[in-house]
Amino acid sequence: MVTLDYKQLEGEALFYYYLLDHPDKEYASVIALLPYAVSDPDKAYELLAQAVRENRKFIAVYPGIEEVDTSRMDFIGGIIDGGLFLSEALEIDH
Repeated sequence: MVTLDYKQLEGEALFYYYLLDHPDKEYASVIALLPYAVSDPDKAYELLAQAVRENRKFIAVYPGIEEVDTSRMDFIGGIIDGGLFLSEALEIDH
């Protein structure tokens, strides 16, 4: 079995890796929101590649659902009923 090193992917290939092949399907659903948050697929692909390089994670925040401290996160854009943020660098792999 060949193991794919997704960190070597860029652009649309990286985006579709997350949507179709990434084992964390909940996180894949967050990645699916990225083009809506920035209204530009190319910008979405660029932000995703940057997040992978910097070991950062996208987080969907919905007011009133769960309190999330976004003070140290970057706001990416609005999504239906909430906002999409990019976390600081993480110690874990996403």
